[in-house]
Amino acid sequence: FHPSPDKKLWREKYGIPEKDTVLLSVGRLTPAKQPHTLIKVFSYIERKIPDVTLCIVGKGELFDNIKNLADKWRLRKVLFLGYVDHDDVFALYNCADYFIITSKYEGGMPVLTVAEAMASGLPCIVSNIPNLEFIRDADCGIIVDFSDPIRASNTILDYLHKGSLHQQKNAREYAVNYLDWKIISKKYLQVMEMLCDR
Repeated sequence: FHPSPDKKLWREKYGIPEKDTVLLSVGRLTPAKQPHTLIKVFSYIERKIPDVTLCIVGKGELFDNIKNLADKWRLRKVLFLGYVDHDDVFALYNCADYFIITSKYEGGMPVLTVAEAMASGLPCIVSNIPNLEFIRDADCGIIVDFSDPIRASNTILDYLHKGSLHQQKNAREYAVNYLDWKIISKKYLQVMEMLCDR
């Protein structure tokens, strides 16, 4: 995963408006991911910004439910891309402007999709759960309390208006310096060796 300068090519492939600001969500649509919250928050954002698109990658038990909700609320700028082959996911990171995750729980450190987004140079809009707090320290996005969708949408709108060019660079640098698989595997190995020595 790495940044690509040619967003236009990938946007054409997936039918994403060329000029829009694109928010990307990647992951299974399950209760822990809170996709209903994502749709509700985006519904407020879409009312305020006409040129913004939400791309949702992934299937899961709530897929039809969430799609029906977006249809019911007549959201025009939500693209449900369903399952995308892992080899093509990098292209979607490359045609997005921001990564967004509304989960109330995520296992692992780093969260894989967040690491992929950061490696692709995407600033991250993340929920306020413990293993995503490093986003603030790395200055590569914002942490949002999604318990109040209206307040969350206003926080995101303010963030989108300010711009985040320096955070694209910060996200990529953090991923290279701390989230590279060679670095993480070495840390895991050190922990295993320490446990074996006990």
